[in-house]
Amino acid sequence: MRHDLAIQGKTCRLRPITDADAALVLELRGDPRLNRFLHTTSSNLEDQLSWFAEYYERPGDYYFVVERLAGGAPEGVISIYNVDPEARTGEWGRWVLRPSSLAAVESAWLIYRCAFELLGLEEAYCRTNAENESVVSFHDSCEIVRRTRLPDYFSIDGRTLDAIEHRVDRADWRDLAPRLERMVALIAGRMRHG
Repeated sequence: MRHDLAIQGKTCRLRPITDADAALVLELRGDPRLNRFLHTTSSNLEDQLSWFAEYYERPGDYYFVVERLAGGAPEGVISIYNVDPEARTGEWGRWVLRPSSLAAVESAWLIYRCAFELLGLEEAYCRTNAENESVVSFHDSCEIVRRTRLPDYFSIDGRTLDAIEHRVDRADWRDLAPRLERMVALIAGRMRHG
């Protein structure tokens, strides 16, 4: 949906996606290093703009560009969607970063901050293709303890695949937030000095 939510971290920010970002989404989703775990999408700019038009009308769906504070270069995209205003829950995903990006930890920290601080959710969850071992490992390394395998959850290019769901509620966030923030600070320090 069209929104004005934005949140800034130490080296990155999340800002609302716009039509001007359609080419970025096509670039990221068209990269063979990135798209093997994603649903196939059209590489046509007009199709992406049509998808954006539908997205802008969909309530409970917040799509962001992850961009560097210094210079504004886009690092990737991320979303919170399927927001249930009554249960105060939401799913985060559509997380695609450039292969060389150092924004993984910070963009995860920012999307959780968005969920809990800006949207006031009580719980955020992420469902990852079980074959995407690096992303599953990332969530596990954050010490997210509520982890479930969802059998036959995704259908991608005719294949049925399991998902790994990681759930974080507001109490979990109190423990997770400082861990992620420390990791973000370490990466930011390395970027400044290296």
